[in-house]
Amino acid sequence: MTTRERIVDGSLVDQHTIARSLALHLLPGIATATLFFALAPVVIGAGYPAIAAGVLAAAVAVVAAELGWLLREAHRRTGRWSLTSVLPYRPGPFTWRKALLVLGLLAWGLLGAPMLVGDLKPLLIETVFARVPGWAINPLPADIADTATGTAMVLTAVGYALILVVLGPLVEELYFRGYLLPRLARFAGWAPLLNVSLFAVYHLWKPWDVVTVATVLLPTVYAVWWTRDIRIGIAVHVGLNGLGFLLNVAPTLLAG
Repeated sequence: MTTRERIVDGSLVDQHTIARSLALHLLPGIATATLFFALAPVVIGAGYPAIAAGVLAAAVAVVAAELGWLLREAHRRTGRWSLTSVLPYRPGPFTWRKALLVLGLLAWGLLGAPMLVGDLKPLLIETVFARVPGWAINPLPADIADTATGTAMVLTAVGYALILVVLGPLVEELYFRGYLLPRLARFAGWAPLLNVSLFAVYHLWKPWDVVTVATVLLPTVYAVWWTRDIRIGIAVHVGLNGLGFLLNVAPTLLAG
């Protein structure tokens, strides 16, 4: 074992340099934000809500790019396309304790974290990000039905559910918690904090949410690190995005 390797859950895992870790955490976010801000005026002009640009950006820069990197790394190391070769955590069997942990983390994300963060997001929008276009601040306005066609609304809802509720969170958890987190193992208990902080900054398409994202997911990332089970991160991430879709997005897009 070299100084740049650590044993993680029984596997020898190379440790990324600070520069490499920063690049791998942040570059997908830069690509996503670039695509979102470039595509949004186009999709709005075509009669779609701006969030449709977010769906397209995530499909390319999150699902395709991050999953593609994991597959590339797996094939480079083993000659096979098996993701398990680059995801060192080996989840144990299902337990009710883990199920209750997921429920508690969902409750924190829905109730506890928003209460803790409070009015920080509106304050940031009104001050630091006052010049950001309105469609970026609120890519799915409540009156979107007045400007978007029924077909555009349905297609956006389907794309949102597929990419932003299921595939996006799944791939992000595999990439950030399954692949990147173990490669910060040399930082011991600081690794989850570093990982979730960089993951929050990665959300460059909505930088006013950086503190909120970190606050919501910090306990989840520590739970993944502690249990060595990325299924917890996947369940919480998909669950939070799914509840957001059911409570906020679907009623707006499918109201008609």
